[in-house]
Amino acid sequence: MNRGVVLRGVVVVAVVVCLGLLPWASTIRGAAPETARPASTTSVTITVTSALAFTPNTFEVSPGQTVTLTVEQLDSEYHTFTLSSVTNFTFSSSNTTSDLQAFFLAHPPLVYVAINDTAGWEQTVTFTAPPLGTYEYVCEIPGHFQGGMFGFMGSGVAVGPPPGPPVPVGLYIITGVIVGLVVIAIVLGFVVGKRKGDRYEMPPERLGYPEPSDPSQTGRPPPPFAP
Repeated sequence: MNRGVVLRGVVVVAVVVCLGLLPWASTIRGAAPETARPASTTSVTITVTSALAFTPNTFEVSPGQTVTLTVEQLDSEYHTFTLSSVTNFTFSSSNTTSDLQAFFLAHPPLVYVAINDTAGWEQTVTFTAPPLGTYEYVCEIPGHFQGGMFGFMGSGVAVGPPPGPPVPVGLYIITGVIVGLVVIAIVLGFVVGKRKGDRYEMPPERLGYPEPSDPSQTGRPPPPFAP
């Protein structure tokens, strides 16, 4: 056999094999894509208003991130931004200001900002995002946390909207009493109206119908009850 023909055949086979392996090569390269890494830094701005609330009252970071936190004052009253360092701990609505201060004395906060009472004031701090979990931030001024001035930071976890301020028990009692009185009034109105309707109902003979208790007109005996 001609050596040139054999050589050309080998080259053709090699080319076909290489072309056939190209899709497999791309598949192998795509089997282990490089995962996107979270940004090493992030910025968060917290605004304080006269509504006794932090805006936003939730935000999220990634563990190990360098967080630049800016607190803006739009109110004219003193506040604090105190971020707990204890993961997955939530203050109770019954906690007093003394309870909060005792807690942060035993567990130094991750971030503490004393907010000036001048509108337009702001301060920026930097901290490292803590390990995976949820961390609560509050205002330590008496009555502010109880009025709803708190929020949650999620480190590597999603956080939903925090619950609203606690509703006083007396409000439930007053609401229950009002609802009960309304129900009683409706029932009494129905009963009284029914009785008045019976009293003023037009007799059948006034409507042109025969008196049902008169056998001579109905052709049947009266109903079996005493007159």
